[in-house]
Amino acid sequence: MPDTAPAIERQPARLDLLGLARIGSGADTAARATSEALESQVAYLRQTRRDHGYSPAVGRLFDLVLSYIDDAEAAARDGQRAAWVGAMAWAPIFYACDTIPISVPEVGRLGSSDAMTVAEDFFQLPKESCSMVGAVLGELFLRINRTVRRIAVYNAICEPLNVGWELLRAQGFDVFRVEAANRPNAFDTPERVALIENFLTEELHALTVWLNGEPVEDARLTVEIRRFNRVLGKIRRILDLRSRNPLYIRSLATMYLLMGSGHYFGKPEQYEAVLDALTAELESADIIPSAHRSLVRLAWFGGRGQEFGVYQTIDDMGGAITAWHTPDDWTYDIPEDVPPLQAMARHIITGLVSGSPVLRLQRVADSLPVFGATGVLLYGYVGCSFGGIHREIQSTFFQERGVPTLSLEGSFQVGPPTGQLQTRIRAFIEMLAR
Repeated sequence: MPDTAPAIERQPARLDLLGLARIGSGADTAARATSEALESQVAYLRQTRRDHGYSPAVGRLFDLVLSYIDDAEAAARDGQRAAWVGAMAWAPIFYACDTIPISVPEVGRLGSSDAMTVAEDFFQLPKESCSMVGAVLGELFLRINRTVRRIAVYNAICEPLNVGWELLRAQGFDVFRVEAANRPNAFDTPERVALIENFLTEELHALTVWLNGEPVEDARLTVEIRRFNRVLGKIRRILDLRSRNPLYIRSLATMYLLMGSGHYFGKPEQYEAVLDALTAELESADIIPSAHRSLVRLAWFGGRGQEFGVYQTIDDMGGAITAWHTPDDWTYDIPEDVPPLQAMARHIITGLVSGSPVLRLQRVADSLPVFGATGVLLYGYVGCSFGGIHREIQSTFFQERGVPTLSLEGSFQVGPPTGQLQTRIRAFIEMLAR
């Protein structure tokens, strides 16, 4: 199987202020993919692909993963429209506007170790700041002379990151912000929900004009919504099949499978073909037994793990994440019985994780018996005060219902997980295995 990951260029491990100024001015346009941390991150992706050598479909999935950002940026240089996206479930809008969505979180997984240096030395972010904000700012700055300088974001995602977008705007990025429209209440009146939905519909209309130069055609967006729902249906089928054979697709591969629903890795037809192939494999594959006395099924709730060693630790200890609740929500289709932009707005405020926190918690709780999960991993990023509060609320909710939880804080930038993080995961799985 060919290795589609780009070659890693050797660059200085750190940049001084003069070097940062040269990047900002356009005098230094070299690609910077560096450090042992990055090499270990990409190496783990390659190793995971090799570990799934029995599955051609998983191999093709990782081909898409490893080539995603570079291929999207290359397509943009060749004249294809593309833009970075910091939001969930916007794939139908982007593809209906003939624009490749480039996922912002990917710069934290496959970016360089210089990113945090840039955040602290150039943007003057305190070391205690959220690692996600620092990694995104730093890596996009390092790529400024060779990447797409257009970013579409949803203001409900992260308030500190909203400040970061303005710092990037000052560096020459074209930033389009879709104003937030959340449903923070446990109970809403229909009139209130309709007001929020109508507001967000207008915001998404403006997004299509920014992407397309003119409003998107309803017929084209409808086609893409149907594709999105078809993809979600295939993912639900795969997760159901995987719950019967959870070791056939390991944790990291499953996370990327879910992430693909948000952007299709820039190659919709190839991604959907991977889903079809994986479904066919799971329908006929022999059950892969656990090497441990018992298999501990878990739910993952929160951000996507950046340090891939977290997933390796879970797999190595005899755990299997069978219930997934990340920003890549797969539980609800986009409505097809209302105008398409209104359907997108309704999906965002009602179907996704940006709806009511109370309803979101209940959705996770309802999934535990379906996937046989006996414990919940609550994951967030170091330095995120919002996430810390969320995990306290989530932990209390599940503990009141007799469900064990483990709160994890990881870094958004590349690098191995801390020994403390791995030790806590091992202890949690050992406890549940008794």
